Amino acid sequence: MALPIISRGEVHPEEIEHFFKFVCPPADGGDNPDPQPPTFIARRDLLETLDLDLADGGSVRMWVFGDPDDPDGGRQFPGKTLRIPLDAMARIEAGAKGGPHTIHWHGIEPTPINDGVGKNSFEVSSNFPYQFQPREAGTYFYHCHVNTALHFEMGLYGMLIVDPPHPQLGAVTYPDGGPGYAAAFSPFTGHVIPYDVEAFWVPDDIDSRWHTLGHMAFMQDCDRDDPMAPEGFTQDGFLNDMRPDIFSLSGVLRRVADPTPFTPANSPALVAPTVGVGKSLLLRAVNAAYATAEFVLGLDADVIAMGGHALGVPPFQQYSRPFRVSASTPFRLTSAMRRDLLLRPLAAGSFPCEIRLLHSVTGNLLYTAHTTITVTA
Repeated sequence: MALPIISRGEVHPEEIEHFFKFVCPPADGGDNPDPQPPTFIARRDLLETLDLDLADGGSVRMWVFGDPDDPDGGRQFPGKTLRIPLDAMARIEAGAKGGPHTIHWHGIEPTPINDGVGKNSFEVSSNFPYQFQPREAGTYFYHCHVNTALHFEMGLYGMLIVDPPHPQLGAVTYPDGGPGYAAAFSPFTGHVIPYDVEAFWVPDDIDSRWHTLGHMAFMQDCDRDDPMAPEGFTQDGFLNDMRPDIFSLSGVLRRVADPTPFTPANSPALVAPTVGVGKSLLLRAVNAAYATAEFVLGLDADVIAMGGHALGVPPFQQYSRPFRVSASTPFRLTSAMRRDLLLRPLAAGSFPCEIRLLHSVTGNLLYTAHTTITVTA
């Protein structure tokens, strides 16, 4: 039996534009339509340009977030980490230039107007204060959601950490690198556990061809009269063809042909952490590559959270539990996946670790990053 057709009725001329958001997202700015008194305020500007040097004397141009409250502008890759206390009313004031932008708070899921997905709301043409209230502590990230495949590849992303309250001090933000507290299954301590050292492992793949493109390269033309017209679609684009020739680990770059290990000399990125025997290391792993990232650690690690959700913590995760990944046992993260791992080494030494970049379709090995976890007596 054929399904009945239900007419949508007459569309008022002022509403027609809303039916074309997926082709022509409106660009706007100004005040938030539902402002709330903030308890946490930060600012981010995009896009800023940043040329990153390579060991062979070359460089690659990135688009990055800036922080206008930073004396040096806060221009770095990945973007400057945002740390927000759990349950804070966050207000992030976004500035856009060079074309429309958004900031999407990946995994937070605020209201559509604050979610930073232009096709569901709008794109920022100048300035806009995003507001949201994170309800789960954990590892997230923020990124531009305009011409997303390109803008994310170009470097418009950064870490977003939601910190649980300190058992004695209440709502706080912890310093990058530790010490601090993380959300984890621990009924007798209010489901927070301490860590001594924190590391960020954020692998990324870079196709230098893409880094010669413009802001809206290969985007569908905006034709309200005929949004599906064949001539509105590019015939020569290559954003479906990722050929990485540069690899990045938390902002430290290597040519694909350069096997140089990541060492403690790269400590600003915390890519080769050091921790004492009997102390705890919180490793936040985020795959920012389009390839699959395969992690192989030289030590046992307990996975305490995935995708910003602490495993085993009620009321949302009552059907899960933390689990152990034994040393030398690989685990894989596809694009945008996140894991929080807690390591408590019992013996001193230098423990080799690898992050292997695998082609997302063929599974072929593209690059292997070598780093270490150093445990001191």
